[in-house]
Amino acid sequence: MKLSLYAVALSCLYFFMPTSNADINIKKCQPNQDDYIIFDEHDVKIAEKIIDYKLHDQPEKRENSVIQIFANENSDDRNDWIALFLFDDRSEQFLFYQVDQDKFIEIDKKQFDALLPKIVECNQNKQVPIYSENFDAD
Repeated sequence: MKLSLYAVALSCLYFFMPTSNADINIKKCQPNQDDYIIFDEHDVKIAEKIIDYKLHDQPEKRENSVIQIFANENSDDRNDWIALFLFDDRSEQFLFYQVDQDKFIEIDKKQFDALLPKIVECNQNKQVPIYSENFDAD
């Protein structure tokens, strides 16, 4: 009897656990019509917000981590941001941020690999982050 109650409780928990896959909705990007990329003070604040969310004001960890943040090169259509954090112990963490909802979503590598092409679809160079730290492509 206890085992069946335990099984029912576990199955209920499984169905009610939030999954981040359902929360992510990315609209089709608009290409950048200019020959240049605008990255202004507002964008710097967003990048800092993403980094602070993940590293919680840990300057030493930030200094020793590779941080790559991707977004649309079109500054008028820059709502979805995705970040890769590579720490000195070789572990990776991924984060998705939507500006209009001010919402952070922790994602895994599989989700990162699925979302990144959608976010950078309209960018001229899809491999280069819009913002990075300690990354050779700067």
